[in-house]
Amino acid sequence: MNLALTSLAILTLTAASLSAAGDANHEIIEKVMKEGMKGDTSLHAKVTAGTASADEVKTLADLIHTMTGTKAPVGDQSNYDKKVAALVGAIDAIHGGNKSPEAVAAYKEAANCKGCHSAHKPK
Repeated sequence: MNLALTSLAILTLTAASLSAAGDANHEIIEKVMKEGMKGDTSLHAKVTAGTASADEVKTLADLIHTMTGTKAPVGDQSNYDKKVAALVGAIDAIHGGNKSPEAVAAYKEAANCKGCHSAHKPK
């Protein structure tokens, strides 16, 4: 009886910690989308238009960096990690001062909403 209760307690705690980790990942991704990527006046829109200030680029870079190490909501984790790494690399280039058309194009490609959402956003 004691072993059964101990096993049940361990399973319950494991499930709770996995749920909390999933919630944290969701909150991070949701924050990046809402505060950085979404809308015609978003930081993302300003970066792609070339109108973002240095502070705005830094804010977006900081937001995007928070996605590093998050778990894919759905889909292949390695594919998700590659997409996040490409996005981080692209915004870092711009944040580092490279505002060339090629750097902005690389950022736009890495920030392709549909490319990530169709593979990793829960239905």
